[in-house]
Amino acid sequence: MKQIQWFPGHMAKARRLVEEKLPIIDIVYELLDSRIPESSRNPMLDEIIKNKPRLVILNKSDLADEDQTQKWLKKYTKQGINCVAINSLTGNVLSIIYKKTLEILKPLVEKEAKKGMQARSYRAMVVGIPNVGKSQFINNLAGKNKVKTGNLPGVTKIQSYIRTQKNLLLLDNPGILWPKFENEKVSLNLALLGSIKDDILPLDEVAIYGIKFLADKYPGRLKEKYGVIFQKEFDPINIMDQIGIRRGCRISGGEIDYDRVINLFLYDVRNLKLGRMTFETVNDVEI
Repeated sequence: MKQIQWFPGHMAKARRLVEEKLPIIDIVYELLDSRIPESSRNPMLDEIIKNKPRLVILNKSDLADEDQTQKWLKKYTKQGINCVAINSLTGNVLSIIYKKTLEILKPLVEKEAKKGMQARSYRAMVVGIPNVGKSQFINNLAGKNKVKTGNLPGVTKIQSYIRTQKNLLLLDNPGILWPKFENEKVSLNLALLGSIKDDILPLDEVAIYGIKFLADKYPGRLKEKYGVIFQKEFDPINIMDQIGIRRGCRISGGEIDYDRVINLFLYDVRNLKLGRMTFETVNDVEI
């Protein structure tokens, strides 16, 4: 697979806006996708954020393998990274985030109290790559749908401020991807879960990657969902044929409609139709 470069103009602008606003921010909330924690981390953020207090948030934890999520939390904590796992769609997020924020900002809170400063709203910047659930996260904290949300990458196009029910003032940002993906697996993980647009990578390669992953790690899901019978050697086309037959994905003449099979499979992966899954483990990635 060739090196993927994808850096739309609004993302370049978003980086500049982050750098401009960072000096007035107290803490950065970095949202990751619990299913692909490291693949959904933007390596550019470290150089942008530097030593600013940060809370890493493993979002969409309801879609990920719970045991793997706990292992990621332990791994990040061991690395000295403040982190929590949440489900911003239905979970009680505000109390969790606010408590953790006060823990991280304790030195700042105590410093301002000694100076006789009154309690104030703390300014938090929400960052992350597209489609990690930033807008849902903010809506959860704000208690109302104050931010436009969607399940397509790139919904948020401008910065906007939102006040929560506690003393938090949130700054939302468009999702920021890095200029190029040098790691093929990272590219495939992002494409598999819809974090980059479907026209960036060949969808047949993305689907085959996903099928191979399930065959290796969650073979029972393929059997239960599609009735797949595995051959002695892994054959993704054979599995796609079986899915096509089981789900009636055929074209005139009875041949398998592979485009329909691919789209069906990707939809099922992205929408929990195959159960909770984590696509990279702590043993897969060095951090």
